[in-house]
Amino acid sequence: MLSSGESTGFHNEARVQGPGFVVGRATNLGRPTWSDADYWPLNTVLYAKDLRGNDPKFAYYWFMGTDLSGYNSGSVQPMLNRNYIAQVPIMRPPLDEQRAIAATLGALDNKIESNRRATDIIGQLRRAHFRAWRQAHVSLEPTTFGAFADVYGGATPRTTNPEHWEGELTWVTPTDVTALDAPYLFDSSRKITEAGLASCAATLHPPGTILMTSRATIGAFALNQVPAATNQGFIAVRPREPWHRWFLFEEMQSRVPEFIAQANGSTFLEISRGRFKALPVEVPKESALQQFDAQLAPLHAKAAQLQVESRKLSGLRDTLLPELLSGRIRVTEARDTVETAVGAEVIESAAQLEEGA
Repeated sequence: MLSSGESTGFHNEARVQGPGFVVGRATNLGRPTWSDADYWPLNTVLYAKDLRGNDPKFAYYWFMGTDLSGYNSGSVQPMLNRNYIAQVPIMRPPLDEQRAIAATLGALDNKIESNRRATDIIGQLRRAHFRAWRQAHVSLEPTTFGAFADVYGGATPRTTNPEHWEGELTWVTPTDVTALDAPYLFDSSRKITEAGLASCAATLHPPGTILMTSRATIGAFALNQVPAATNQGFIAVRPREPWHRWFLFEEMQSRVPEFIAQANGSTFLEISRGRFKALPVEVPKESALQQFDAQLAPLHAKAAQLQVESRKLSGLRDTLLPELLSGRIRVTEARDTVETAVGAEVIESAAQLEEGA
């Protein structure tokens, strides 16, 4: 039985005992979010008060694999009414099979989460290493970002011209970057054509360019792993020498509060490309930069590799999800595929968690 969340905020009496999930009824309409801990649902979500003997994680995956956008009852803003979806038919396998399906898909999500935590740790390590390295190098040459690196802006092709869109070129917006779990960008939500790129002032940047959001949200970062152009909400920085990259990346990340302080704008804050280029930066000797590059490059390589693996695991989960829910493939078939991807011990661990639930 799905209920609406409280409209007055977080209250003890509205607490729902975890583990469990909520379903977006406005933002992220129909999309579930899982919580292992107790949670306080707001009026922007629906939540399960009684699953009537069904496995919670299986129900979560059912919502993940089901498109409920056709049940939008909002006239202006999206809205999912629980009464509208009460009659949606579902295929409900026996409880043991529900748990097996949840454990199989959960093994993939567990590995994805493990990769995310490992990536976070790597990020903490490289930032700590940069702080220590920065303090140890006092022989510095004063310059500016614009004098030390090539700095670019971005642009948007005319949106009314269909020949500019739905192409094969990666075209990045700030939303693409703020949605990342780690600063490694492999794709974009929208693509442009060669004609679209040629029609505006956007530049196709080679992999390894430092992309920093420069308006509204200032200081979200990505390193493009594929050639990519950006819209005008970015400052893109290309190192002039390969061993400058990680110094520039860490230096820029460490100075985000300064970039925000330098921003202005009546509608939203923005740091202009010209202002950024003029900001001073103190650069260590080339030998120190090369040493730093050798130390940080393996950390970034490992973190990017984890993101590649997680993207593949996420794709596998999204492929298996509808097949398992519909019964087109059996759990035993899917387990063999997942075991190859994550290992038998991860599946066994997920199965034990489901049994315990």
